[in-house]
Amino acid sequence: MTTEPAPLPSPDDGMPDAHTAPRHPVRISEILRHLASTPGRERITLGDVIDALEARAFGVLMLVLSLPNVVGVGTVPGVSTLFGAPQLLFAIQMMAGAKSPWLPQRFMRASIATSEMARIVEKVRPRLEKVEKRLRPRLLTLTTPFAERLTGFMYLLLATAVALPIPLANNLPSVAMAVMSLGFIAFDGAFVLAGIMIGLVSLVVAVLVVLGGIAAFWKLLSFF
Repeated sequence: MTTEPAPLPSPDDGMPDAHTAPRHPVRISEILRHLASTPGRERITLGDVIDALEARAFGVLMLVLSLPNVVGVGTVPGVSTLFGAPQLLFAIQMMAGAKSPWLPQRFMRASIATSEMARIVEKVRPRLEKVEKRLRPRLLTLTTPFAERLTGFMYLLLATAVALPIPLANNLPSVAMAVMSLGFIAFDGAFVLAGIMIGLVSLVVAVLVVLGGIAAFWKLLSFF
């Protein structure tokens, strides 16, 4: 028999709106550690993780889905589409103003053993904490719900570039989405802005790659 997770640690001076940065926001690494150390809980579902992350779940999921392409795994045929397609779904939900990600119930019920979750959290926690030290609440106008809805359109364009089988055009958009996601997770508008700038550059590169491919195709046809 499992028990309900204990209440998550409360940030100092927290606000009711999860998009409004408290003075000392609880870090994602701490939320995950707390979730994975609940006594008597045998398994943790994807729904549990999304509930614990609240409004920041979009940022975390976008970050996780971006990482394979950031590290180059997306160069394997079909992999970029595999991770880009869910990002398209989440981008549309962000644009619609959804407060948390929606997935079919069978995906929300997907679970992992608490012991395995704890092992994974302890493995990634040192690196995550290093990144979190560089993040801080700033330029909060870029982390509001309205800003997130507008940024959802940028996510949509970038996720489209990732999902389409365009050679050499999925790495930089994924980097942009990862940087933006870190910004939304930590209420750091500077990271959101940096991600948008990287995203604009990556979209130009993607368009140039497509145009170059079309030009090469027509040139090849001229030989026949």
